[in-house]
Amino acid sequence: MFKQTFICPFCFDERKISDLQFRCVNRRCKDVDDIELTRYENGDIRIPKKGKMCFRPIMKMGRFPDSGTCPDCGSVSHKVVCPSCHNALPESTVLGTDMIISIVGARDTGKSHFVGVIINELIERISVRFNGAMEGFDDTMQRYKAGPYQKLFVDLQKLELTKSSEQDVNNGAYRPLIFTLKLKKKAFFKETIDSFTLVFFDTAGEDLEDSDVMSTVNKYICKSAGIIFLLDPMQIPAVRNQLDENTVSRASSVNWHLTSRSDEIMTRVSKMIRDDRHMKSNQKIDIPVAAVFSKFDVIAKLVPEGSTVLDTSPHCQEKQFDMTDWHNVDSEIRSLLTEWGEESFMSQVDVNYTNYSYFAVSALGLNNNPGTDFKIQRPHPHRIEDPLLWILKENGVVKASK
Repeated sequence: MFKQTFICPFCFDERKISDLQFRCVNRRCKDVDDIELTRYENGDIRIPKKGKMCFRPIMKMGRFPDSGTCPDCGSVSHKVVCPSCHNALPESTVLGTDMIISIVGARDTGKSHFVGVIINELIERISVRFNGAMEGFDDTMQRYKAGPYQKLFVDLQKLELTKSSEQDVNNGAYRPLIFTLKLKKKAFFKETIDSFTLVFFDTAGEDLEDSDVMSTVNKYICKSAGIIFLLDPMQIPAVRNQLDENTVSRASSVNWHLTSRSDEIMTRVSKMIRDDRHMKSNQKIDIPVAAVFSKFDVIAKLVPEGSTVLDTSPHCQEKQFDMTDWHNVDSEIRSLLTEWGEESFMSQVDVNYTNYSYFAVSALGLNNNPGTDFKIQRPHPHRIEDPLLWILKENGVVKASK
């Protein structure tokens, strides 16, 4: 069965495959007004950007063709673009599976560190362990290497808080990091390759504190294959009271009194998804949600000795999602949340979503809390793959143990 629809990893529109277009790549072909790209980049459509012609080819045998012929110059093009925003699309968007992974959380919950580290883990370790490879699309790898990778893995410095889209329209909400995950698969005695378009966004916490802003810059959440909801343990009074002031101040860069509560953000996110899907308020959402304690390195000493969550994640080593390990970790985090008085957040998750699980991760690694100079050791993450692999498991991308 051929793929019938796709989700653009730039503008998030869901369109039919037959709506796809090609962009002419002949430099000698005349430039034309590109209203779609201008609108996507928040430009003035009265002074549109110029670009090569985009055109819709003829479908062949019900399938989108590998190439199209420019009606103006006659050149053949293989460059596929979204009809809504005219951004070039990876092949996996046309032929593979769309996988928008939303990283959600209040300010200073560690979203930037999570994104920056999980991408490197996917490239160097996770994809390899699951018999595959991860490739950046277009300039994604260049932007990732020059941005979060350079800061975390070369300069060995903590990342700054992501700017709100109201301050910087190119902060990530409009410039996603797009990768193609390729995994080998055996079918009918031969080896094939499945491809998945993984889209990561690093959204500023402020953009989740206003419903009107969310509806414009965070609408990608509604198209998610999974949501990773980060919880900052420093925003939980029962946790802060067990830690010394120096530890809390080093783990937090904002005043927790001035940030939205996690359950408040959960409410706004859930309402936005329901509005987008035209759902009633009493209908549960079927997007898998991983509720994740970030900064686990800071609270590890508060976790009972012998807890599974203190152990190294086994999934990559076993090349499958270990269901026993997952069940233990989920139960342990639920118990901690209850002990620390976070029933309100747990209730928000339960009444809004049909499929959810609890995790704890440290993007930088245990005993790697940055000092006053923002310096860190090279990240050696603890269980950072768990929530992502669970979402991939729920979407049928990786297998689970029996």
